[in-house]
Amino acid sequence: MERRRFLCYGLTMTGALALGVLRVDAAQPRSAIVIGVDKAGDLPPLRAAKSGAREVAQWLQREGFTVKLFVDDTKPVRVADLFDAVNAIVSQGNQRQLIIYFAGHGFINNYSEYWLLSQAPENPNEAISLIESVALARQSGIPNVVFISDACRSRSDSLRTERVRGSLIFPTSRGIPATPSDVDLFLATLVGDPSWEAAVSESSGVYQGVYTSTFLDAFRHPDTKMIRKVDGKDVVPNYQLKDFLAREVPKRAQAVSIRINQRPDSQVMSGEGAYIGLAASSTPANANTSIPATLFDVASSELDNAGVAGLWPDNPRPSAESISIAAADSGFNAARDIIVQARGVPSEFVVNCGFSVSGQRLVDVTASKGALVKFVNDRDSALVEVILKNMHAASVALRFANGSGTVLAAINGYVGNVVVDRTSVSNVSYVPAPSSPMRSFYLSEEKRLIELRAAVATAARFGVFRIEGSRDQRNDAARRLADRIRVLKGVDPTLGIYCAYAYYDAGLPKKVESVASYMYGDLGVDLFDVAMLAGSIGMASRAPVPFIPMLSQGWSLLRVKGVRLPERILNVHEFLIPGLWTTLDRTGMNIVGEVLRQGADQDFRRVS
Repeated sequence: MERRRFLCYGLTMTGALALGVLRVDAAQPRSAIVIGVDKAGDLPPLRAAKSGAREVAQWLQREGFTVKLFVDDTKPVRVADLFDAVNAIVSQGNQRQLIIYFAGHGFINNYSEYWLLSQAPENPNEAISLIESVALARQSGIPNVVFISDACRSRSDSLRTERVRGSLIFPTSRGIPATPSDVDLFLATLVGDPSWEAAVSESSGVYQGVYTSTFLDAFRHPDTKMIRKVDGKDVVPNYQLKDFLAREVPKRAQAVSIRINQRPDSQVMSGEGAYIGLAASSTPANANTSIPATLFDVASSELDNAGVAGLWPDNPRPSAESISIAAADSGFNAARDIIVQARGVPSEFVVNCGFSVSGQRLVDVTASKGALVKFVNDRDSALVEVILKNMHAASVALRFANGSGTVLAAINGYVGNVVVDRTSVSNVSYVPAPSSPMRSFYLSEEKRLIELRAAVATAARFGVFRIEGSRDQRNDAARRLADRIRVLKGVDPTLGIYCAYAYYDAGLPKKVESVASYMYGDLGVDLFDVAMLAGSIGMASRAPVPFIPMLSQGWSLLRVKGVRLPERILNVHEFLIPGLWTTLDRTGMNIVGEVLRQGADQDFRRVS
């Protein structure tokens, strides 16, 4: 069995071979772009890529899709060709569904995700930026866009790959559609893990991707319970694929080698009428087959206990024992406990604005012009006082003793609690300052708030604080979430930031705008992440605080949200240290420190 990964072996497709055209409904056609790259730069070649890609392309063609297949048989797979193909489809304005399939080398860099094409990583632009392309797909006007990836999601392990920026394969929208597209994601493995390919038999020398073969079998041999009637046809709806893949992919990987643990990741936003293919046959569901608990089950359990229920459609819940094992084995419990047990703001720290840092000493603090700062260290912790004068908030760069650091918003009436582990900022939270009118409410709700904040922050750290389901289900979940934390966002603004990202990922722009408006009314200032997600940076006279994203995932959205930062600030992205909250190495901190000292943190523009 071979590991399908960046620097491993994976599914791919190459070249530019267009298959014939078959359409079920000429008025509302369905299209597919199928990509496979066996050989990306000088990375180890893959074995099941082109064959897997062709198999998927042929299947989609039989299902009535107009298919374009890109494999590297005779020429490199180039991002420009992929963009042109997608743009041509989007420009037609009549598509009801678009499938984007990729098999090949993939990797994660912070919260950015890339699919490597033929000339990557040497050419940092010859890769597909998945997160950004998904964001643009939501504005494509196509009712249902489906991304299917049989690629590793291993973390970058070299300077070359860390400099990969990738390109977008969807065009920018010519206007915001009234209803964002429902985008479904089917990913071969969880963040940080490899995808695998295996020999079909010991003697054949033929390989197939575990994930791709399982995905196709969901239509060849679906469980009876997965099949629905749509337009008089027996189909397997997209939302029925998740449980099948969660059960079958790990089972089939371990059937090849007990040492292999491959767990897929699915995010389904489409409703009951969205499907890719027909059900070729059916197999009675095995009532005794259990689905192992996933991070989603762990997070769901934790969020339920904290009063935030129903972010995902109701599904069979694994046993409490299975959830407990997954919570321990995944590191979820350990990460949550760090947040819960972190030293809070000392009672003697009586300031109107500042930070309490635990886990690292400070060597320097720099703030926006007009703000004054002073700090004091105590062993592996520090206290920072920020005097804002006539400002509601300021950008503050905190440099730790190890040379790394972060940039956060110092907010009038709040003290930020910053938890630093060995390599990065693991958590940030805010509490009302002693003089704040929210202080008494905070003290009365402190225990409940700590539990909620720990559950939300840990789920976000593991990439599972998100809202799924059909549009109606997502709106219902968003309403429940808003009701639960409406007041608490004013107690701890980080809850508003987490919610804004969850709403954005769920394709609920009005909810993001509501969070932005509500938080500005509470704080008197736009927080960068929320303003970026709401599309308001550069649209008003006020500049957001701080001058860069506070959460690492925000960096991958600057381009698609049209935020133009000065070049030297944008280049800070190269110096990010992996983690949920933006943490920069020594070089990155030198840059942001100089920006603050020069007063250049107020220079925001929007791409027109």
